[in-house]
Amino acid sequence: MGQIPLTYPVAPQHKLPLLLPLYLVAPVAVEVHRRLGAGAWSDYGIAWDQSFWGLMVVGFAIAAGGVVALVALQLSLGWRRWQPFAQSPPLQPFATQAQSPEALGSSTQTAEPSPGVVLLAVLPLALFVGWIEELVFRGVLVNGLGQAWPVWVMAIAVSFIFAVSHLVWDGPAGAPQLPGLAIMGAVLLLARWVTGGSLGLAWGLHAGWVYAIAAIDALALLKPGKDGPLWLVGLPDQPLTGVLPMGLLVLTGVGLWLFG
Repeated sequence: MGQIPLTYPVAPQHKLPLLLPLYLVAPVAVEVHRRLGAGAWSDYGIAWDQSFWGLMVVGFAIAAGGVVALVALQLSLGWRRWQPFAQSPPLQPFATQAQSPEALGSSTQTAEPSPGVVLLAVLPLALFVGWIEELVFRGVLVNGLGQAWPVWVMAIAVSFIFAVSHLVWDGPAGAPQLPGLAIMGAVLLLARWVTGGSLGLAWGLHAGWVYAIAAIDALALLKPGKDGPLWLVGLPDQPLTGVLPMGLLVLTGVGLWLFG
C-alpha cells in the first residue's frame, strides 16, 4: 500500500482513504454520547421513519435538480460543452493506483466502468458523506452550541466551522470557497429548522449536491466551452466561488423559507 503524500490540496484519489476512517468514527462517538446521556437519535434530528425518508428524497431531488439546471444554463450559454461518455478520458478515481503507467495504458478499455456502474458507486458515497456531515454539523454541533449561545450566534458559528473544516482537504487553496461553503452551511441549517429539527431534508440536499457534482466529474461529461466570466461561473474545480452556484444555494434557501 503506497503512502499518501501530505500535500495540499489533497488529490481526489487520496481523499477517500483519508475520509472513511474519520467519518466512521463520528456515528460511533454519537452513539456513545447518546448512551451516556440517555438521549435518543431523534435529539440529533435522526428518525428513521417514513417522514424522515420522505424529506430526504425530496431534498435529494431538489439539490440534484438544481445542479442539473445550472449545468443546462451553462451549456445553453456556451460556457460548457457536452462530452459523450464514450469520448471521456479514463476515470482516475476508479483506476488502480498501484498499477504502473504502462499497465494502466494497456488496460484502460477493460478497467473503465460503465456509466451505470459509476452512478451506482457514487450514490452510496454521497449519501454517507451527506449523512455524516449533517449529523456532525447540523446535529451534534447545533445541539451543543445552541445550549450555550443565542440562535443567531450559533447559526453563524456552525456555518463558519462547516466552511473552515473543508480546508482540511484543500488547504489555503480552498479559501476562495469559504463564503460559498458558509452559505451552503446556512441553507442546510435552515433546512433543519423548517422541518422542526429533522435532518432528513438537510441530508437529502447535501447528498444531492455531492452526488450530482461527483457524478458529472466522474463521468467527465463536460468540457470547457467559451470562457465565461469567472465571477459568474467560479474558478476551475471551485464552483462555489461563482455567483451562479452561490445564487443556486441562496435560491434554495429562499424556497425553504417560503415553502418550508
